[in-house]
Formats: sequence, C-alpha cells, structure tokens
Amino acid sequence: MGRILIILVIALYQPCFGQDLRTVFTKDASQWQFDDLRFKTVFTNDWDNWRCNETVIRTSFSEDWDNWKIGNEVSLKTVFSNDFDEWEITGFGNRIKIRTVFSDDFERWEITGDAEGRMNTVFSKDFERWRIDLDSEEIEAELRMAILFIPIIVRFREFR
Repeated sequence: MGRILIILVIALYQPCFGQDLRTVFTKDASQWQFDDLRFKTVFTNDWDNWRCNETVIRTSFSEDWDNWKIGNEVSLKTVFSNDFDEWEITGFGNRIKIRTVFSDDFERWEITGDAEGRMNTVFSKDFERWRIDLDSEEIEAELRMAILFIPIIVRFREFR
C-alpha cells in the first residue's frame, strides 16, 4: 500500500505541469519568466521584437500582431484577422490550436492538436501571472515558446 501511495505522489507531481508564467517586475509587460525561459523586448517600447533566451520572436510585418515568427521554423498567427480568441502555431511538422474557452474571455485558454493543455490567469483579471498546464515533453522548444507567448501578447493588448 505504501508503494502505491509513493508512486501516486510521484506521478501527480510532474514538473512539466502547473508552472507559472509571470512578469519579472509588476506593471512591466516587457519582461516575463517561465521556468528557465525569459521573454523580453529587444528595445524599449518596441513590441514587435522580442527574445526568449537566444531565440528571436518578431512580427512578420511591422505592428501586425496577427502574425509572428519564433526562431526560423515556427509561425504563430491568429485564425481570423484581428480576432485574438483563436491562434494557430505551425512548425517542425506540428500544428497546435489555442483558443479562449469563452469568446472574448482572455483569462482561460485551451490548447489542442499536437500539444494538449490549458492556460489561465492565477487571479481573476490579473494578466501578469498565468498558470500553464502543458504536456510539452514531446514538442520542440520554439513551439513551447510560441504557446507561452500568447498570454504575453494578450496582457499587453489588454492594458496598453
């Protein structure tokens, strides 16, 4: 019986689940931390150019937040122009869909396709801290970055 309890505790405590994405400084949307990943704008007040560790994240066109490139292989785009409720990520032969659970409710997201999970704000209407439940063991790092980048853009859009 004791072995079963230990196995259950170990199985339920997986480091890839339940991590927080959060701003580094309160009221500053330009720097974010998630586990070993650090997102930040390249230049002050330039929201089109970001870095995640050494990976470049940029809009495909200036001030067009519907289309992003993460590194050299991954694209992140809205399914419909100027509709930030639903996103599609493609790269490395994978396709991931991310959509709000309820229309125009940017606090809760569902992740489907070649990655599964969900994202939600830790506290209601507080877009500076997110709980990320993502089964990301099998996906490339740049795909994971693209998933994590959506709450960052939502936070900035909501409060700019």
